Amino acid sequence: MPTRRRLLTAVVIATFAAAPIVAVAADSPEAFVASVFARVTAGDGSNGGSEITDRSARGRWFTRSVVDVWNKAEDRAEKDGDIGPIDFDLLTDSQDPEVRRVSIEPRGGQPDRAVVRVGLFASRKVKQGERPHSVIDVVVVREDGAWRIDDLKQVSSSDPWSLRGLLSLP
Repeated sequence: MPTRRRLLTAVVIATFAAAPIVAVAADSPEAFVASVFARVTAGDGSNGGSEITDRSARGRWFTRSVVDVWNKAEDRAEKDGDIGPIDFDLLTDSQDPEVRRVSIEPRGGQPDRAVVRVGLFASRKVKQGERPHSVIDVVVVREDGAWRIDDLKQVSSSDPWSLRGLLSLP
């Protein structure tokens, strides 16, 4: 007969097997990026990053310079009857988000700037030898005492893109 201890142990093991664990400081670039992608993978993984990239939420997640240029570009596009500079889900690198698991890897940085590599997976289960369907480098900077996204760079395809490039920022 299963005991509570065995049941709890099974739940903990299943939880750790379902997603890679990265030990990070609470106020680190990796923890910030993990909090962003926890929202992306919530539920069935089909929500994508709209909760973060939506105009009303951008200021909480992106640097002021990115938000200002993005909003102005959307305003211009709206006047012209266009879609705007971004016509896909940036955080899932797709039109139809399906991200159920991510891997997070620090790629270096300085005290106020860092790069965190995020691998995107459609399956919650870890499969031996599985590669992410897309890889994004998230460039974060410290702004007003908090980490903010300053750029997203898709690095895993033959047609890479960056948020700053899409917005025509240096």
